[in-house]
Amino acid sequence: MREYHIRTSPVEFLAILELKMEKEINRHGRLDIIGYIEDGQEEEYLRLLSGEVWEKVEGISGSGEPEMLFWGIVTGFCIETVNDQKKMKLDITTGSCLSDREEHLRTYQDKNKTYEEIFRERAGEYSGGGVIFTRPLKRAAEKLLLQYRETDWEFLKRLASWEQSCIVPEFKIAGMKIFCGLPKGTEFPFPEHGKYTAGKDLGEYYAKKKSGMTTVSEEDCLEYTAVFRENYRIGDYTVVKGRKFVVYKVLSSYENGELLHRCFLRRERGIRMPVIYKEEIAGISLDAVVNEVKEDRVQVTVLEDENRGQDINIWYPYATVYSTPDGTGWYCMPEPGDMVRLTVPGREEGEAYVSSSVHEATESADRKEPSHKVLKSRHQKEVRFTPDSIVITNNQGSRIEMTDGEGIHIVSAHSVLLEAAGNITVSSDTGSLILAGTSAVNLQQRGTSIQLGEGISFIGGELKVQ
Repeated sequence: MREYHIRTSPVEFLAILELKMEKEINRHGRLDIIGYIEDGQEEEYLRLLSGEVWEKVEGISGSGEPEMLFWGIVTGFCIETVNDQKKMKLDITTGSCLSDREEHLRTYQDKNKTYEEIFRERAGEYSGGGVIFTRPLKRAAEKLLLQYRETDWEFLKRLASWEQSCIVPEFKIAGMKIFCGLPKGTEFPFPEHGKYTAGKDLGEYYAKKKSGMTTVSEEDCLEYTAVFRENYRIGDYTVVKGRKFVVYKVLSSYENGELLHRCFLRRERGIRMPVIYKEEIAGISLDAVVNEVKEDRVQVTVLEDENRGQDINIWYPYATVYSTPDGTGWYCMPEPGDMVRLTVPGREEGEAYVSSSVHEATESADRKEPSHKVLKSRHQKEVRFTPDSIVITNNQGSRIEMTDGEGIHIVSAHSVLLEAAGNITVSSDTGSLILAGTSAVNLQQRGTSIQLGEGISFIGGELKVQ
């Protein structure tokens, strides 16, 4: 039997009654400890625990050498009186929980930014924050990455899953420190002639196959469980029947003065994670403003985006009412500064597109009458459909107006030119044809003309009057 003395600080216990510790990939580490404290320390600890407290838990074996077991934030506590003694319970969580408190909305629209850079940005925002990569993560984003109403912990866990990887909190150092991928561990002997359990979760195997992990096998889901006195870490490994198995989960408990660790081991391929999706992303539509327009694509800034100042270089297709690959359809692009929506149709944000400009509050008369349909450019060129007319105008004195019951009215601030390769026919079935000019009216055909000015002039090689 290997006896341990448990030492804690700054909250100290006279005697430890119970200690349980949980460590697992993709989860915050937890340690729950119950013990007696001195009566006179109750008020002191109540004041201390009113703020953020990093509690250190060490184990001291018979040799007197301290071993760091856990270092985390006190996330809960209670003090009660039992048989005239003060009994206290502490809930301690790894510093990774700092990244799992507040939800954020961020877009990552720099297609050249790597996953590794995103990890470092997010971890670097926390006191004592840091990330260790167990293998390079140089993959560039290429498409939109969207952190939608997610904590940084949830987002980074999802990001790691796209590489079939995981994140692991640091258990023995203060601060928001994590590993991306399984930590590099050391080898330890497996008690093949001792007590252990072997099993297989076929439900998980089929779920991984269904998610697209085609290389996973039933053998990869084989799991060994054994209890050790040594405090092995996640990432440590052993060899069982000639095959390498890695620790991915540890449950520890303090029993009769001895600290025991139940380790869960799998093949490395069995620890690989399926892609995690943020299902709530499907169908969302975010208000955005157009930055740039090129052909049938746009760049946008999302109004709620917390990731300000980034280099936006992703182009999104712009949705239209009708479009075909040969160019047939409706081409009417928004312009820089216009309000639009960034829409994600499914659970993969990389499929996002931009749609429908949004009507902002305005006093413009163009938006006061719903029965009027108006197509108008930023340069005031306009086509207007009303219940009884169609009007085409440049809003600078020229217009063509077709009105029910009245006809067609053409007004030009400058010239009107009618030109045709064939005939031009102007006729009136029941009325008159009126040609009017302030200075003159001139009818001309080759060398023959009739001029109406101060008088009437006929010019031609031959004049016939009947």
